[in-house]
Amino acid sequence: MALDQDREVFDVAAHTEHVTFQKTTRRTENGYDLPMIVHDRLAYSPEEYVRRYDNIQRSMAERELDVLLVRGPENISYFSGYESPGYYKYHCVIVPKDGEPVFLVRDFEWINSPEFAWSTRIAKVYDWDHPPSVTANVLAQLGFASGSRVGVEKQAFFYTVDEHETLVEQLPDNTYHDATQILWDTRMIKSDEEIAVMRESAALVDMAMQAGWDATRPGASADEINGVVNKVLFENGGEYMGLPPFVLAGERSCLPHQTGGANRLAENDLMYFEISASKHRYTAALMRTIFVGQPKDEWVRAAEACIGAVEAALETIKPGATPHEADTAARAVTQKAGFGDYHRNRLGYSIGVSYPPDWGEGELISLRQDEHRPLRAGMTFHMPPLCLKYREFGIGFSESIVVTQTGCERFSNLPREVIIKA
Repeated sequence: MALDQDREVFDVAAHTEHVTFQKTTRRTENGYDLPMIVHDRLAYSPEEYVRRYDNIQRSMAERELDVLLVRGPENISYFSGYESPGYYKYHCVIVPKDGEPVFLVRDFEWINSPEFAWSTRIAKVYDWDHPPSVTANVLAQLGFASGSRVGVEKQAFFYTVDEHETLVEQLPDNTYHDATQILWDTRMIKSDEEIAVMRESAALVDMAMQAGWDATRPGASADEINGVVNKVLFENGGEYMGLPPFVLAGERSCLPHQTGGANRLAENDLMYFEISASKHRYTAALMRTIFVGQPKDEWVRAAEACIGAVEAALETIKPGATPHEADTAARAVTQKAGFGDYHRNRLGYSIGVSYPPDWGEGELISLRQDEHRPLRAGMTFHMPPLCLKYREFGIGFSESIVVTQTGCERFSNLPREVIIKA
């Protein structure tokens, strides 16, 4: 239902008792002085956020949009810096054309905004509200009640049928256009600042992977080794991940996206790891398989095929090459080795900003068959070719990479080789 009165849009600084930030402005690409909150807890520089704002404004202009509704938690974090696992409740950033955004945020959560985000204007959403009606109300206050072209994220998890129907019903003289691609395209190319944070995440992954290897021994359970991996991640500054580490022993290694288990490693067995880490919601991931005792010949051949698939992809990936070409090069290796039927997944997917339920950005772009958009410098991917044979083994090796001007670079410093622990 519609609200009886306008929802207050307020300035964060005026409603914060203990102001621990500076309110300033930064000049945008088209000469607008964008008000910003600045402090040392922001994940990125003000200039980085202005760069993102300018890219989004440019895309809005190309689509002739008057206003954009940003709804996905990854997109909200990317645009504003805001972080909270409370994204299960309603959050929305209203981004006007050539203007200051307004953040619609749950009243319980709003004090996270001055702590993490640069945006200065907020409207509260109370737990007894119908949130889409609040959005319609604020849009009307901002002058977008009639004849406006409104961009919405139709392909995002959080933009619901109810929200869309509410906007159409309460602001029927507007037109609503799928603008999901705006944030996807903008997020696809990472800046130097973003890549630097992803390297921090990758360093955490390396530490956790090494700890998992050190804990791998006959008699250890997957749960015990998984506990070691998680302990290292969190003790060294990691944040909650978009997905848990996948740490599997023996025949349970064949189970996609499972983790832990009470089963214990045998004298001659295998241990599968796929680990991610997150800093400022930016992710890097890594997959490795190691063997204890005397591995079966088939296991070693599968490992060598997956390692070769990664190497073929690394040799192919460069600006101008396509995801289809990279996937084809990798898949040819596993196929030739006789494991084509067990290599079922795409070569890889974009990786960067993440919240549960995923640590990847595969909706942006994936390294897969029939994806022919050219690769560009600044794209980042996780490439996990693996072979799954039911109730026998799961074996895989991966790299998280950044596309450079001449090729690509991996984030991890760990070896990519068959490791056998005696």
